[in-house]
Amino acid sequence: MNQKRSTYFLSRRKSRGLTWVLCLGLMAGTSLFSQTRANVSVDLGRAVNVLTETSLGVPAPTFDANSFNLAGVPYLRAAGVTTARFPGNHGVADLYHWSTRTTTKYKGMEPGYFAPESSFGNFAQFAEKLGQALIVVNYGANFDGAGGGEPAEAAAWVAYANGAADDTRALGKDSTGEDWHTIGYWAALRSQEPLQSDDGLNFLRMHHPSPFGFKLWQVGDEVYNNGYYGGEHTGNPDLHGPAPTGPKDFGKLKNDPKLGPLAFGENLKTFATAMKAVDPSIQIGASLTTPPDGDKFAPDWNRNVLKTACTSLDFVNLEWTLSPLLPPDWKTLNEADLLANTNANFATILTTLLEDYKKYCPKDHFPRLAFSPAGIATWPKVEHPVVSALWVADTYAVLIESGTLNIDWTEMYGSSMLSDDRKKLGPAYYGLQMLHILAHSPGDTLLDASSNSSQVSVHATRRRDGFVGVMVVNKDPKNEATVKVTLKNGAIGASGKRFDYGAAQFYTGANVAASAFSAGGNEFSITVAPYTVTDILLSGHN
Repeated sequence: MNQKRSTYFLSRRKSRGLTWVLCLGLMAGTSLFSQTRANVSVDLGRAVNVLTETSLGVPAPTFDANSFNLAGVPYLRAAGVTTARFPGNHGVADLYHWSTRTTTKYKGMEPGYFAPESSFGNFAQFAEKLGQALIVVNYGANFDGAGGGEPAEAAAWVAYANGAADDTRALGKDSTGEDWHTIGYWAALRSQEPLQSDDGLNFLRMHHPSPFGFKLWQVGDEVYNNGYYGGEHTGNPDLHGPAPTGPKDFGKLKNDPKLGPLAFGENLKTFATAMKAVDPSIQIGASLTTPPDGDKFAPDWNRNVLKTACTSLDFVNLEWTLSPLLPPDWKTLNEADLLANTNANFATILTTLLEDYKKYCPKDHFPRLAFSPAGIATWPKVEHPVVSALWVADTYAVLIESGTLNIDWTEMYGSSMLSDDRKKLGPAYYGLQMLHILAHSPGDTLLDASSNSSQVSVHATRRRDGFVGVMVVNKDPKNEATVKVTLKNGAIGASGKRFDYGAAQFYTGANVAASAFSAGGNEFSITVAPYTVTDILLSGHN
């Protein structure tokens, strides 16, 4: 069956010993008798989308000082990550006050540990080195806990990050009487050298006269979990309604109209207006629930937020964590299901949102998608951890091809990405690196590509440096795949490079394997090992 992908509506057309040695031998022996055969096709003349500077991201959690260590930037960029999300850990954004490094405290939601290094000033310098930022502003709580977040506070944040020191426009006072000064006040503070005697604001003084130009700004984090849908859907602080006196009191917030989607939509418009008055070029986003499960517990959230505030939205952010499980105990990741059905899952999300856009948004206004995160659940047992590399390379390519604005992995530091000392790289890191080889720089074009096998995925690019890239993913854990590649509507050079990462590299602790490659024309065949991602780079000609 041909599995040609559809494009998005916004498309711009160490060895570990004898056990593994024996395993390799068994796999090699099996491949002599059982083999997947696939035909893949790449249309060099048909672009479907473009890699951007915000496409790939990771969170920068405030509890982890390492998240703000500039030593991590080269490693992240080597995996194609160019965007950091702040504050990166859930449950903090809607209590966090960027200008004081404090959080609103109330009995219903106490924030966790904050690393001293986790100031926005440090984050801004980190994100600038990395490339871009997605910043989640405080929707949930004002300073004293007497009400929800303040649009003027969010506007001042934009002013600090993106404003000019000579801009005299006033930001005004918020509902508590707090004066947020002018755009220039915050921009000038950013520009200054730290004082010898710290007045409490030196963490914001970084001698940075030019604006950072951060593009993505999200209002609130998981606001739909503010208690409006009952005690089972809580955890996000939202003091637009009454403050709970303890976690059990969240259930008493059910159906409070001040916490509902219509109220959020109205407040969202006020936030967007205030923030874009400072910098009209920023993009405003908000959290929606992820179909289809989100529609089950919050059937009116998405449609009422869109109905009320779609014109104020440039993107919507979804949480998408997959955890298909195997019987009988349902504690082990179903890897075959994960690799086979992710695209169908994404198609459901996309189709549902498109229907909502058509019903509740102005004509031809389609907010783009972002995922924070798009990942695999960490709690199930995983038989082959390398599956994360395959899933990330394949799925993230699909999301970029489909016009997704930003895709965040679940962590910056951890077993799947970077170890704390950056000496060990996890499988998701290598999946991103294989995608980075394919789509190397913002502006690289994703091409139309298709496969006739459910066990083999294909993606392709025309890179800005002149190379044509082809990525082939073999989803079979046991059998190698012989893949015939056909390139049409363009010419390529004969010589190039091949890169492989899969089970063989993971279990021996090896990095991505690189070798010379010769295509010999617009049709050639490659053999891809079991559970492996293979990239081919060839010089391209018009």
